[in-house]
Amino acid sequence: MEIKKEMIEKIYEKLNNVSPLDYDCGKLCGQTCCVYDDEDYSNDDLIIYLLPGEESMYESSETFELKHFDIKEINYPYSCKKGVYTVKCLNPPNCEREIRPIQCRTFPLIPHIDKNNHFYLIFDESQYPYECPLIKENIDLNEDFIYETYKVWRLLLKNKLIYDLVDMDSRKRENSKKKYKIIK
Repeated sequence: MEIKKEMIEKIYEKLNNVSPLDYDCGKLCGQTCCVYDDEDYSNDDLIIYLLPGEESMYESSETFELKHFDIKEINYPYSCKKGVYTVKCLNPPNCEREIRPIQCRTFPLIPHIDKNNHFYLIFDESQYPYECPLIKENIDLNEDFIYETYKVWRLLLKNKLIYDLVDMDSRKRENSKKKYKIIK
């Protein structure tokens, strides 16, 4: 399944209608995932990898910087032959919220595919230079947010490139033996 701009727009619209909490979760942490800055890690390092096709949303943006990486430059599945795009907000946290990336919209949840090809949502417990209170404090997320996030990732996984990427990340997690929390 090819992912076109119209599909990304529909996904953005669906995810605009849900949120992890009943209020802006950035109020818990001062929007740390958007503005984190310390002596070892600056906001200039905060980039988001886009899903295939999502780059079309940023081609005329004045608040996001779009950048392309050749597949040889990063650790991505070989099926992503055309490379990958990233975006960086140029004025955090004052980005164009209506076009923030899918991975921002579905955070703190990420897709996971187990060795038996079962799909789950899990908490994103990747290494970040900051702590997300939603993860650290195991705060219950809105059911509608979980449900819509699940549906969106289920749809996205029909794309071979996205499936390969999620599968690669899932194998890394399982091979590291790091525990992860499945969201039901």
